[in-house]
Amino acid sequence: MAKRKRRFGDRKDGWRLRHTHSFFAVMPHFMKRRSDAQVFFDDVIEIEELEKYVREMRRKNDMPWFSLYHVFIAGALRMFVLRPYLNRFVMNGKIFARNRLTASMTVKRELSPTAPDACIKPAFEPTDTVFDVYRRINEAMDAEVRDKDGENDTDTAANILNKLPAWLVRAFINFITFMDHRGWMNKFINNLSPFHTSFYITDVGSIGIGPVYHHIYDFGTTSVFLALGKKERAQIVGADGVVTTKKVVRIKIVVDERICDGQYFAESFRMFRRLLKKPELLEVPPTEFPEDDWI
Repeated sequence: MAKRKRRFGDRKDGWRLRHTHSFFAVMPHFMKRRSDAQVFFDDVIEIEELEKYVREMRRKNDMPWFSLYHVFIAGALRMFVLRPYLNRFVMNGKIFARNRLTASMTVKRELSPTAPDACIKPAFEPTDTVFDVYRRINEAMDAEVRDKDGENDTDTAANILNKLPAWLVRAFINFITFMDHRGWMNKFINNLSPFHTSFYITDVGSIGIGPVYHHIYDFGTTSVFLALGKKERAQIVGADGVVTTKKVVRIKIVVDERICDGQYFAESFRMFRRLLKKPELLEVPPTEFPEDDWI
């Protein structure tokens, strides 16, 4: 992400937006919590060509674990790079542009449906390609899950809190929430928290169900949550009006409407769909890196 000199009012994890339109400046005061400002989107993505692409990537590039999940994550990251308003968050009545590009996700510790889950939050660069995404996710899994006897730093922190009395856990959470609202939260805790991220993505299809509208958390700074459903067949009406049966994945997206307007969201998600239709675009870095012009 671009380097900027920190000014008064900026946070360690974001720059204060100083050129917001009046309506957006007051919205966080009417809708004080992220759960007050949730808006829900859904879409259906045809995956027959995507599955062929995944098989080719595995065969040609020695990427045995490459999957649709990596393509969706790479597409979402490219969308965030090209549509920088999405990488905003609201805190304490103010809107900020995040100064990092991260994705939180829940993964299985082992290749088994009954294996316990783990949360990882790899950091990405705007220039990252689908190959970089595959590598960074694997490195995060190796560093945070596989090489730590089945427990990562987030798990360790949760286990420590679980051993404390309930009143002390509440006091601790209230304290770090207070610090976070004022931009004083420790950077280590921010990096540890999966709730302080550009977006959260989950593949609930891996457990055999359709997508869910997953809430965005009041704790933290996540403004976008994507959920991918199982692979299924659906009837699709083409541009010529002909109905055909296609293999698809349904997606649900929950966003904080305070970070940008509906048209910006709509154009962003159309871009996401176009990238998934032409995943080869994700094999090269983007040619432009727009910045948030409200900073």
